[in-house]
Amino acid sequence: MRYPSVLLILALLLSAPAVSLAAKTDAVLLVNGNTITGEIKSLEFGVLRYSTDSMGTVSIDWEDIVSITTKQTLQVEESDGTRHFGRLDSADNRFEIKVITLGGDIGLHTSKIVRMVPIDAEETFWERVDGSFSLGFDSEKSSAVNTLRTNADVSYRTRRYLVGLQATLNNTTQAEDETRNRTNLRVNYQRFRGNRWFTDWFGGWERHDELGIQSRVSGGGALGRYLVQTNRNQLSLTGGLNVTSTDFTGDDPSTETVEGRIQVRYLHRSLDPEANVTFTTNIFPLLEDLSQYRAESELIFRREFVEDLFFDVTLSHSYTTNPPTGAEKADYTLTTSIGYSW
Repeated sequence: MRYPSVLLILALLLSAPAVSLAAKTDAVLLVNGNTITGEIKSLEFGVLRYSTDSMGTVSIDWEDIVSITTKQTLQVEESDGTRHFGRLDSADNRFEIKVITLGGDIGLHTSKIVRMVPIDAEETFWERVDGSFSLGFDSEKSSAVNTLRTNADVSYRTRRYLVGLQATLNNTTQAEDETRNRTNLRVNYQRFRGNRWFTDWFGGWERHDELGIQSRVSGGGALGRYLVQTNRNQLSLTGGLNVTSTDFTGDDPSTETVEGRIQVRYLHRSLDPEANVTFTTNIFPLLEDLSQYRAESELIFRREFVEDLFFDVTLSHSYTTNPPTGAEKADYTLTTSIGYSW
């Protein structure tokens, strides 16, 4: 009775590649006149992820694409947040794509399309995961200060939601072997709504020795909107509530607070050379006394120097109006890192 089961499993494994190959019937016409046959995986930030038989999954600059034809049903999103559902076909004009919907054909210039996701995509879990890992080290001989920075950023995205996980560790060693630790662990669940709106649920844990934070656990939710959404720029604004429980390094008593959370995030992407600039700031006003607040800001410049390998410069700044006894009001770090993205 065991052999039929083994033969069935082998048959399924052998047939899987054939099914995968048969699905690659999309056609992409490039500005140089070449046509590539494959399967559309996604479009975001001016890069089309495209699966081919001979080259595997490749990234194609959206500006290099003249037209696309596919029998897949896609969700196509314009820069103003309008979404269309249908198949794609070539149009009469260059750099124009025809979306064949149930309500009729819609012609869109490629510059207006900022995101595409196959609705019936059968990607595995790992094919939907994007992320990066970086490691940096700074040393100052004159002040005997050494800083080690480790950062990991992973996200899983579908057409309806995004789940993100980020971990950052800054370990600074000063004179006389004094060590300062700054650690952040964050997770968020973002649900996409109509007209560029979204809801965001988040949680995290942090430690910040310079500001006297032994442990801070937080969680909350917010409503946000993408104010600008193009293939080069993305600007979002969110507002919501955040609940925290904080233990301090000194003798100050633990606190439980309810804060507001205002976040501004800006991303600029360049394809030649491939680089991006990201600025994020979070402001947390104390609801019982709005004059008391804390803020976390981060500016990252990233440039790819070899495929999937990048160079990072990161400036982080933290501020609180009411630090615990013996702690600083503000702290900042400037680090350089080398990392890998996938």
